[in-house]
Amino acid sequence: MILQPEDPRQICFISRAELVAEEPLVLTVGQIVDGLDLELLYGRYSEAGRSFYDPAMMRKLLFFSYCEGVRSSREIAKRIRYDVRYQYFTGSLRPDFRTINRFRQDNLDLLGECFARIVTLCEQSGLVDVSVLAIDGTKLRASASGKRTISKKKQDQLARQFRAELERDATGEAADLEDKSDEVSSPTPGGVDQGVAADKELAGSPDGITDPDARFMKTSEGVLRSCYNSQIAVDRNQIIVAADVSMIADDSVQFQGMVQQSRSNVTGDLGVVLVDGGYYSGSNLKHSESAGYDLYMPLPQANRVPDRRFEREAFEYDKATDSYRCPGGKQLSYSHTRSRSGITRRVYRGSVSICGSCQLHSRCTKKRCRELNISEVYHLERRMRQKMLSEPGRAKYDQRKGMVEAVFGNLKFNLGFTRFHLRTLPKVRGEFLLMCIAHNLKKLAKHGSLSGPLKTAAQKVLYTAISWLLRLYYRLQDELSRNLGQLRATRQSIRQLMPT
Repeated sequence: MILQPEDPRQICFISRAELVAEEPLVLTVGQIVDGLDLELLYGRYSEAGRSFYDPAMMRKLLFFSYCEGVRSSREIAKRIRYDVRYQYFTGSLRPDFRTINRFRQDNLDLLGECFARIVTLCEQSGLVDVSVLAIDGTKLRASASGKRTISKKKQDQLARQFRAELERDATGEAADLEDKSDEVSSPTPGGVDQGVAADKELAGSPDGITDPDARFMKTSEGVLRSCYNSQIAVDRNQIIVAADVSMIADDSVQFQGMVQQSRSNVTGDLGVVLVDGGYYSGSNLKHSESAGYDLYMPLPQANRVPDRRFEREAFEYDKATDSYRCPGGKQLSYSHTRSRSGITRRVYRGSVSICGSCQLHSRCTKKRCRELNISEVYHLERRMRQKMLSEPGRAKYDQRKGMVEAVFGNLKFNLGFTRFHLRTLPKVRGEFLLMCIAHNLKKLAKHGSLSGPLKTAAQKVLYTAISWLLRLYYRLQDELSRNLGQLRATRQSIRQLMPT
């Protein structure tokens, strides 16, 4: 017996909820958005003007499409026409790609609060564990074309070239030699002053022409590209608890902001914090010490010496004379103090005569005399080195790869997020938050349990629907009773009029 499909023109009576009953991601996105506070979002629309699509519906649509790795507004509009999972949110409505893109760009500034609220819901559902927190960054390419992006060095070169051309025009070198005296005597609008203005304008212009906020950064391929520095903080369950985007390539200046955002988004106390060597700075060591969390961070190599037995730890400090004694018995006296990035360093230096006559000079330094830079966080650095060299320290630090790098792998390879589509820093930050929200929603859907306010919100929607159906049932029942009463009265009247 051959099972034949029904006629495609046949009307099928089935609800959209039944069609997506086995799609946990669809249900999770709907329940999450229903549990969010959308007062600010709805406040941007007025019912007094033209009709508009429900903002909650549009937000569900965007969240789900980003969970699928679909970021093109045209592709989203296309899927609404044939994908029942998208139609679960939109119903019979069909917003076009312009409407979708306009809604996304107009409300990117609200995603920060939305992201923090979703992290709270994940924590109340038992998914967040910040006893171990891993922070990392990656350079993601900007939307700006490489052909439309120039470096500062190239800008200076163009400025000099334009200025030289303008000066030649002003002095008449580009004109006929016989008219040179006339051109020089009469000032021209394109004279030397205009060349100076062009020089200043080009020298102060940003790297990107199409995206002025993008900057040249070295990517994982080892080449310079127009990029943004994207930062995330991840807990033990790979939930993104903090996210941000910066125009600065240096990771060390992002550390304290990421930790502060993590502490504000979760209620639990931060325990172990894992970062790579790019986050090293003395101020970060001081911050972790004062904040009281356990930081694990590889330190950069100290100034290399010909023989490792003459490294900084081999020098003994004499508190009485405020000096250091080298392994050869020579004295390094205090020279001066320097300050950089808020960290004070005391410089101790040996004399040229003493170090020059020392038999160990070639093993100690390649300079004329040995110099030690002792920062105010030197004791913290020594403690960090000892912690990173210990067996428990290495075991804890090894957790970082499986936590934060796996999340970047999901964003880049599974969701296809290797390049920004939007331009300028505020929009890029919103686009990155959308991807981080999508990652957390997929984690929540995979977890499959709703608790706390999330469960309450889902129950509220269910109870509202049940109450509405009950009210409709009782109303229909009353209407049917009245109609039956009228029918009985009419039948009785007809019977009385009929002859016996």
